[in-house]
Amino acid sequence: MRFGILKAGTASRRAQARLGDVDAMFRTLLARPGERWETFDVEHGQFPAGLDGFAGLVVTGSPAAVFDDPPWIRRLLDTIRAAHAAEVPLLGICFGLQACAQALGGEVVRNPAGWDIGMATLDLSEAGRRHPALSQAPQPLRILETHSDIAVRTPPGAVVLASSPRTPVEIFALGERVLCLQGHPEMDNAMVSELLEKRAQLGLFDAERAAEGRASLLQQPARAFLQDWLQRYLHEAALSRGRIAAPPIASAR
Repeated sequence: MRFGILKAGTASRRAQARLGDVDAMFRTLLARPGERWETFDVEHGQFPAGLDGFAGLVVTGSPAAVFDDPPWIRRLLDTIRAAHAAEVPLLGICFGLQACAQALGGEVVRNPAGWDIGMATLDLSEAGRRHPALSQAPQPLRILETHSDIAVRTPPGAVVLASSPRTPVEIFALGERVLCLQGHPEMDNAMVSELLEKRAQLGLFDAERAAEGRASLLQQPARAFLQDWLQRYLHEAALSRGRIAAPPIASAR
């Protein structure tokens, strides 16, 4: 199977020294033996020429905001729409969730509650509790977070599977081939701690919020569960994909 990583951001040098860059983190998290994984540095204008042959696409995190208007974000949203129309499975993480929501008819805004950074405990919705994978999730279900934007409206037909106190849409699914998480299953506590300290120094949130985030990082995320679930999602969604021709990707407006 051939998968594409739409890389929308770059890890710090410290994080890269331990974990590799963002695309390497996702390969570690998601890749199975025998699969082919390709990186497209969409932040710098590198996109797949077409979608034929892809078993799935992963849209990564980014410091950018999807409601900003640089050409690469417009082109990324076009690519997401084309992939969805072609039934190419999509996995969106953090900014990737926001990009999928925005591209497919939802809405993303600055979070009025401010930064969500540290470890979040997710609350499953009724649909989440009925979900075949999430019904088996460890409780409490924890995931690492670092974001200041949120989806406030999901695409038509999407189902919210989980929320948290600061983030109303933590996980959503649209049919069998779009799955999005606001948290970061690919990161580790040390990386989020580094981001927290850097953003606290920039004055992006107050001392109380920073202390809360630090304390939360004494807990551990449900990485093993999330890794198994997301690998199975991509594999099963790819196998269930209909045999239809992928349309060309619309050019940036």
